[in-house]
Amino acid sequence: KETPKNSIEERAFQLRTDEKTGIQRMQRSDAQGNVVAGGAEFHYTISRVPCDSLPKVKDEQGNLFVDNYIDLKVTRNGNQKVLSKRFTKQSFSGQVEQSFLKNAILEGLVFDREENGKLLFAASVCYPQTDLFVPLKITLSSNGNFQIEKAVMAEEEIPQHNEE
Repeated sequence: KETPKNSIEERAFQLRTDEKTGIQRMQRSDAQGNVVAGGAEFHYTISRVPCDSLPKVKDEQGNLFVDNYIDLKVTRNGNQKVLSKRFTKQSFSGQVEQSFLKNAILEGLVFDREENGKLLFAASVCYPQTDLFVPLKITLSSNGNFQIEKAVMAEEEIPQHNEE
């Protein structure tokens, strides 16, 4: 089972900076796996790709970041296409405020678990190099329909910020 990399230190190792432009981009990542749900075997592939054609994001210090798109492909029983979808941060605009999206990037998407014959994926849209993020849940049914909603996090998962 994959675990999302949420700490700033872990994310720092995922970033590369272009020496000429100073623009930072996350590394491409690819993951795949198999899961049985509702009596069928599903195979998923997840590819996060930094994309120069998406609008760049600038942080409070003026650093520029390349946004990502994430391709999610799911097949059933070897070759039946269930879903082939490209997600950008705008894919989550119904769940994330536009003011947050403006300064955020699509950080990641991972398989979470099977529940009641459906596949659950976790996604996050974040301010680059910070602990500010919106956790999201994608619920995929076996017929390829999916639903996106904000994920409710357990209290111990919520980053705590101490006011000084």
